[in-house]
This record gives sequence, structure tokens and C-alpha cells, in this order.
Amino acid sequence: MSAGRAAAAAVLSALLAAPAAAALRRPDATAKKELSAAITLYHRLDLNAALARFDAAIARVPGWKTAAGFRASCRWTLGDKAGARADAQTASRLIPDDARSYAARGRARMILGDDDGALADFRAAAKADPGSVEGPLGEGSVLSARGQAREALKPLNAAVVDDPGSAAALLMRGAVRERLRDFAGAAQDYGGVLAVNPAFSWAALYRGRALREIKDYRGADAALGQFLAAHPEHEDAYYLRGNVRYLLGDYQGAERDLTKVISLDPRKGLAYSNRGLARAELGDKPGAVADLRKAMELDPSRRDKIQAAIDAIAPAPAASDAPPADDPGALRPPSSGAAPAPDAA
Repeated sequence: MSAGRAAAAAVLSALLAAPAAAALRRPDATAKKELSAAITLYHRLDLNAALARFDAAIARVPGWKTAAGFRASCRWTLGDKAGARADAQTASRLIPDDARSYAARGRARMILGDDDGALADFRAAAKADPGSVEGPLGEGSVLSARGQAREALKPLNAAVVDDPGSAAALLMRGAVRERLRDFAGAAQDYGGVLAVNPAFSWAALYRGRALREIKDYRGADAALGQFLAAHPEHEDAYYLRGNVRYLLGDYQGAERDLTKVISLDPRKGLAYSNRGLARAELGDKPGAVADLRKAMELDPSRRDKIQAAIDAIAPAPAASDAPPADDPGALRPPSSGAAPAPDAA
């Protein structure tokens, strides 16, 4: 065979072999099972376990675009923005043919900043499978990211109906309800997240914040305690619980929490002012005034308000309390051995 014919045969052979090679890369039943398990874990917000399953699925089928789209969301939520964008680039080349692949491409497009394309994909996913959570959850996520909270609520309600066990859908709806100042609804959704996955402790922080807004201070105290058990150095949670405990009349608890905040951030003026008020309630007037003066030093823009609090705790002596001018005690001689001031003469 001539060199030219040999080269042509090699090219033809490669072309004929390509479909077979592609067929070998198609997801088999095991890979599909891995992907389904990963998506279930993602919806439970068991994110590290979900990532391990996504990795396993893609290891079985390198370049699997649908799996890459879902893994992109998982990586993004875990803070791996570079990995998420790499997966999103892969998934953006998908040609969807079912609800799951439309949703995967929608997730990728959202991460890449193509909100219009993502919205179209999520709506196509909902049309392809009206019973799937993926379409309405994705649509609600895009609308929420655009700042259209009220418009996002309808698809998110549908997502929760489609899958009441999706902690991801409950978390997103809770955030939207909180933004719409439906704090009772938000607290309910965050509680639902914890019912699905008690280990997702961030929902306890969000729930505590919402409960405080509806003046359920005991519930807020319990939720924030649950969060702090998992995150014992979280400054904002201690500050919020200190506020809640003050409102409950637990001034000792408030003082302890605010002391912890100050240990974490010695420049936080609000922590000093709030601790000062708690110390005043405990009868520690010197400690209260010292805290309020420190707060004034750190936050001079609140000087008038803080000074009013100081005056309420330790009023300045009334003018009638001062000794009269002709009282010998009004002008005291220098102490023994002290020199008079240079301008005394």
C-alpha cells in the first residue's frame, strides 16, 4: 500500500472509530445512579457529600455536561468559584433533550452571567417535566438574583410543592420571604431546612434572625444557640443573641455575649454601647459608663445618643450641689510640696 493510501485508511479508520469511542463515554446505569444520588444530596444541602458523588459520576464519564452543570452549582455554593466556572463552561455546550439537561445548562448559564438564557432553560425544564423541582427552583433563583423577589415567590412556591424535601428550595424561598419582610414565613422555611438536614446549621442563624423580627425572642435565642454550637467564633451571631437576651431581660447573658463580641472585634462600638446598657441593668454603673464612653470614642457619630444614655445612668451633679463660692472648701490650697501654677500670680 502506498503512503498516501495508508494515510487515507488511517483517517477513515479514525472516523469510523469515533462513534464507538463516543458511545463508550455515554453515562451507564451506574453513572446515572451516581448523578441522581448527588442531586438528591445537593437538594438536602449536604454539599460536601454531594460534591463527592458528582466527582464520582464525572470520573466515570469524563466531560459529562449534565453532571458538570449540577456540579457547577455545588462548587459555587461551597465557594469554589473557579471550579464552578470551569464546570459551567463545559455544561454551557449542552444540547438539552430533557428536564434535567435543561436545568443543568440553566445552572451553568446563571453562573456565567447569562440570566436570560438561564431563565429560558429553567422554564423549558419545567415544561419538559412539570413535576420536577429543577425548573421552578432555577427560575426562582434567577428572579431572586435579579432582585425580583415578589416575582420569584411563585415559582419557588411551586418548587416546594414539587419537592417538600428540597432544603435548597426551602432555603431559597426563606431568603425571598425574608427580603419581602415576611419574617414568619421565612422562619418557617428555615425551620423546614433544619427538619430536612439538621446539620445545615446556617439555617439556624437565619431562623434566629427572622424570629427576632417577629419578637419571638425565646425561639430566636434557641436558634442562635444551635448555630453557635456549630460556629463558636461567629461574631455576628453572638451580637444578635446578645441583643435578643437583653430584650428577654437576661442581662447577664447579654453581657457575656457582648463581651465575646468585643474579644473578637475590640473596635465594635455597638457592642460596647449595648454591653454598657446591660451593665447598667445589672447595677454596674461604673462599668456601664466606661463602656458607653468607649462606644462614643469608637463611634463619634452617635455621640449625642450615647451621652444621653450616660446622663440617664449617672446624671451630672445639679448646680445647687456645688459648694458656694465663699465656701472655704471651694478653693483648696495645693497639696503639700506642690508648686502653684505659673500664672497663679
